[in-house]
Amino acid sequence: MLGLSVPLFFVQVYFLNYATDVLLVAPAVVGGLFAIGRLWDAVTDPIVGFLSDRTRTRLGRRRPWMLAALPLLMAFFAMLWMPPATLAGGRLVAWVGIALFGFYTAYTLYSIPHASLGAELSKGHHDRTRIFAVRHIALTVGIVGAFAALQFVQNAPAPREAARAVVFLFVPLAALILAIPPLALRERVEYQGRGSGRPLQAARDVWRNPHARLLLTVLFVEALGGATIGVLAPFLAKYVLEAPHAVALLPAFYVAASVGSVPMWVRLSRRFGKHPVWLFAMVGNGLAFGSTMTVGPGDVALTAGLLLVAGIFAGAGGAVSQSVLADIMDFDEYETGERKEGAYSAAAGFCFKAAAGCTVALTGFAIDAAGFVPNEQQTPLALWTLKGLFGGAPLVANLIGAAIFRGFRLDAAEHARIRAELDARHLADGDS
Repeated sequence: MLGLSVPLFFVQVYFLNYATDVLLVAPAVVGGLFAIGRLWDAVTDPIVGFLSDRTRTRLGRRRPWMLAALPLLMAFFAMLWMPPATLAGGRLVAWVGIALFGFYTAYTLYSIPHASLGAELSKGHHDRTRIFAVRHIALTVGIVGAFAALQFVQNAPAPREAARAVVFLFVPLAALILAIPPLALRERVEYQGRGSGRPLQAARDVWRNPHARLLLTVLFVEALGGATIGVLAPFLAKYVLEAPHAVALLPAFYVAASVGSVPMWVRLSRRFGKHPVWLFAMVGNGLAFGSTMTVGPGDVALTAGLLLVAGIFAGAGGAVSQSVLADIMDFDEYETGERKEGAYSAAAGFCFKAAAGCTVALTGFAIDAAGFVPNEQQTPLALWTLKGLFGGAPLVANLIGAAIFRGFRLDAAEHARIRAELDARHLADGDS
């Protein structure tokens, strides 16, 4: 996850700002490219998930995809941050569009099989929470690396050259990290060839699963608000707080709190259950973000404190949501007899990416409409738009998500019953 999260969040949290302030592309244009790229990325998720479920090789279902995606991911990441200086106008927009499409496609080719493999590692209700908690920690630590790179490039006297240096440093390191899972991990032999035989049927099975339908709706709504912190943190620091030096500092508080709180949420979920713990955390996260709408110039300490509180609550979702999704995959096997980790991981990826694409696009159009001018003093309307998107969107999204998640019914007792039935079937079929 370190190798995946640094490039993803470096693109997600900074490229909109880099493209507008450095490449001088209009925010609405970049926002539109992001939206199209992320929606394309979301469309490819179920395709890759289905094909990954059906793959049969000596290496397994997941690892061949990860190996094939690795060089493509690194190449398009480099292309995105290194457009030729001679490009301008429509040719520059075309370069950026191709690089975004290529990057997100390659990311899907690696990340969906990777997430699917993670869901297969354990069948235990609480073991899965620990697995995805550690995954969340690694992903979140990667965000720190992304913001460190952001701070380095943004503060450099020559941002283009600084971005090039980041690419030359990171690409070989990430390639080494991302080669480890497909080369070192092993897959469950008994899951080979048990994916759905038809892609549309697999998609229908996911949507017909009542637990999956509710969870995916919550993930989409929550991601609509959660994506704003990455997109708008550079704008908030530079234009609202008037403290560009805090671009990396502020998210660091959020990330550190999110990582540090994960062990607490793992223990609480074991004691009280995944559902009530995550429900409580959604409300807390939304209220903490909503409070950031009150900040103004110089309020770095206050903003950092509010993001620290928000990060503590965010740790619950990072640890619990994917664990809940893995339990839902068992319910699907109980109903259909198939193992569709790829299809379900793709559905979750679709929700996150489609929501993030919508958020980036809406952000670009909203700040453009509010009169945002790069590298200038902003109007009160533009400043309130930035604060409203950064704090208000997560507040509304989390409260709506919590209201929906109240109806979730797949608890530990129900999962134990389903798991016992599946184990009995496997024993009768002669599975190890």
